[in-house]
Amino acid sequence: MGIVEKGKVKMANIKPFRGYRYNTEKIDSLSSIVSPPYYNMTTEDKNAFYEKSPYNSVRLFAGKKKETDTAEDNIFTRAKNYLNDWIKNEILVRDKEPVIYMYEQTIAVASEALYSNISFVALVELEDFGSGVIMPCEKPHEVSMGDRYELLASTNADLSMINCLYVEKEKDLYNLMNELHEEKPDIEFSSSAPAGENLHQKLWKISYQPTIDFIVEQFKDLPLYITDGQTRYETCLQYRNYMKANNPNHTGKEPYNYAMVSLANSKSDGLVMLPVHRGVKCPRKFSEAMFLANSQDHFKMEKIIVDSGDKDLIDTMLKQIVTVKNETRISAYCGGNYFYRMILNNDDYLKKEVYPEMSKEYCHLDIVALNKLIIDEVFHIDDEEKYEQYVHATRSYNACFRGVNDGTYDIMFVLNPVKVDQIRNITAVGEWLPELTVSVYPKPSVGVLINVKDE
Repeated sequence: MGIVEKGKVKMANIKPFRGYRYNTEKIDSLSSIVSPPYYNMTTEDKNAFYEKSPYNSVRLFAGKKKETDTAEDNIFTRAKNYLNDWIKNEILVRDKEPVIYMYEQTIAVASEALYSNISFVALVELEDFGSGVIMPCEKPHEVSMGDRYELLASTNADLSMINCLYVEKEKDLYNLMNELHEEKPDIEFSSSAPAGENLHQKLWKISYQPTIDFIVEQFKDLPLYITDGQTRYETCLQYRNYMKANNPNHTGKEPYNYAMVSLANSKSDGLVMLPVHRGVKCPRKFSEAMFLANSQDHFKMEKIIVDSGDKDLIDTMLKQIVTVKNETRISAYCGGNYFYRMILNNDDYLKKEVYPEMSKEYCHLDIVALNKLIIDEVFHIDDEEKYEQYVHATRSYNACFRGVNDGTYDIMFVLNPVKVDQIRNITAVGEWLPELTVSVYPKPSVGVLINVKDE
């Protein structure tokens, strides 16, 4: 896993850049051209964004395939042509001087919860995993990087931001963000979030050199944790390695040595770590009685009845697992007007008996207990191929709940969110969290900034 030796840790090297942005003199509404990350979109969503505008960013990063596609005309060449044409026709315009950007997204959910992600956007020098500079939070997902590599190689551009989290001991960058926030943003607009919520977005350009120097210097003391975009980061590494191997005059300062990142402060008041729940369709016939009996080997199982409707049932499932103690609590629902609150009997069991080579922090993750003691041992979903087939991860507990009641899933599990300290402590010793464990919300939209790697 590439544990980093103490005393040899390098830190993040970031720098300002001249980003491309949509030209507000030619685009009437920015809400018509930005889009959510591609993995948050259904085919219907993608089609809707295509219809919104001939310049919608979805055409760059999630193009439509055609039956007539060839090596000379395909989704990657069309993305390159769109990008070049939009730059040529000044649909996209480049900022005149290198800057660091500050980017804020705010979502009001059901007019109650207010989520806000405010970050610096800059270029970061690419470093291999294991250097201690940039660390993946989760175990890499075994997917092909082919399409993403072809897109990057064709466009020579970062079309979206790689999301990173940083943890500062003091609040120097946090306080700076609050000061800059008082200034008028260079861009401000509203758009729709993936779930239909209203997403308000602001972008500031930081051009004052002493402020840029201060930000750059602060990050030299901070490791970065990738919370979203790990495969894109690995694609950038692969592209850098190819370009380096084919450039006899490589210096390490060429544009391909850098990637565009969104740097979110863990101390940000509105940034939330959302839990990622699980819906399970068992490979064998599901039996609630058998699940209950087998789960009691490791969990205290408490049946809680809620007669006041589905919404109250879901709310109660969430509330009943909240704890300030260092213990694993999970809610399990398999239909009806009740659920089970599961409390792990022995918090040290996984460390002592199952994963003695792993850190205590890793063994205390709720998802580790669920994956091993229930999904593996009770449901016999015991390898990655089966897991992908029978287990669905989502941050939408409502979607999971509907899935149980319409037969998509046999059972759902509601989990607590991962804590920032858990991410920091686990990655610090070279370990990864299990796949689909971390969900930072909200996530940057695509189309707000584009980095073309040509200077």
